[in-house]
Amino acid sequence: MATLRETATRIETGSVILARRIGHALTPEGRPVLAIIRIGAACILVPPLYLAIERSPLTLAPLTIGIWCRRAWHTSAPAPPVPADPNVQRRQLIEGVLELIGDRSGVHLSELYPKMLASPWAAPLDEPRLRVALQKAGLVITRSMRVGDVEGRSGIRRADAEAALRALSPSPSPDPTPAGGDAGQATPESAGEQAGERAETA
Repeated sequence: MATLRETATRIETGSVILARRIGHALTPEGRPVLAIIRIGAACILVPPLYLAIERSPLTLAPLTIGIWCRRAWHTSAPAPPVPADPNVQRRQLIEGVLELIGDRSGVHLSELYPKMLASPWAAPLDEPRLRVALQKAGLVITRSMRVGDVEGRSGIRRADAEAALRALSPSPSPDPTPAGGDAGQATPESAGEQAGERAETA
């Protein structure tokens, strides 16, 4: 069981991670228009929330602090050991994406990034580095795709994720000894014939 000091340290570390993620979410790299929209929405939503907490401090303040501390605690959970083999890491990342997709045709990045970053595997990453990791795993990002009733957003198709997973699977090695003969030798019956052909007998 974690001590009081360990708990406080984890909540502090998790709070820093959460604050960084909120900052990245509000100001996505290379998308100034979206950043303005998100910051404007935050400016509209935060004051009423603050006023509600101020009016009911004994109810909403402990609830809000409790939710934040719980989220910070889970965010700062130690990451599982990272496999030494890069292909194993890529396979785990692809399998995580497929798990998020489920039985849908794909997943939008606006849904994928928060859920992946909230997992212990991606806790040290931010959006730009996660995007690089997805590309290194062979996952193709489609600029405009439809998932359910939402369309026109960038995302990853399930077919592309499945293809990336198959590409990491080792191909079965061919049998070095052909049936009916030794390696590199043709059987007497097939001497002088082309593949897929056989001389007709009168």
